[in-house]
Amino acid sequence: MGKAFADMLPYTLGLIVSPFPVVAVIALLISANGRAKALLFEATWLLMSWIVLIVLIAVLGSAGAAGHARPAWVAWLALIIGALLLAMAVTGVRRAARRREGVAPQVPRWLAAMDTLTPSKIIGVAALLIVANPVNLASLAGGAITAAHEPLPLGRQLVLTAVFVVIGSIGVLTPYATALSAGGEQRLQRMRDWLIRHNGALSLLLILVFALLFLAKGLRSLLG
Repeated sequence: MGKAFADMLPYTLGLIVSPFPVVAVIALLISANGRAKALLFEATWLLMSWIVLIVLIAVLGSAGAAGHARPAWVAWLALIIGALLLAMAVTGVRRAARRREGVAPQVPRWLAAMDTLTPSKIIGVAALLIVANPVNLASLAGGAITAAHEPLPLGRQLVLTAVFVVIGSIGVLTPYATALSAGGEQRLQRMRDWLIRHNGALSLLLILVFALLFLAKGLRSLLG
């Protein structure tokens, strides 16, 4: 279990640093009844991330990815994911190069409307950010591929995935702790502005890092 966790740990980076979920929590915290809304978002984020990770591990396990003799298709899957992420990173860099200097980044409409969302829509946004954000989904996929390789009992598998999700959710949970401190609202506003301003660069960097991680994992499995 310790080896599996150590191998999964690098993939928590995408969940920790992914900017939009953090900005969404901040937007909820500075709205009316913000703490209750933020708690709902964070609870949904933790639960859905855990469920998606468990489902991915179960699918990979049923397809024969479990055990020490890892099939070749798992390596090819990692290579395909890495190649797709690398293509996304290259496309993003080209788009950023064409963008005019000095143009302020636009705030997504869903983010601007976070303070008016109903509880059901907050749950929907949290769930959507897990599966629709390539960085978050790549983090969970990488963790699932690694965990599926270790034939652990169900109980240990559930604990392992829960620890992975909690560590990966540090970034999403941090704004709530900040809101409880003195002067927290001003710090949240600064965090929100900084994350929106640098969201593009952070996302591109994370996509590139995960592209290299998946490519390295696939090549190591094929050549080893």
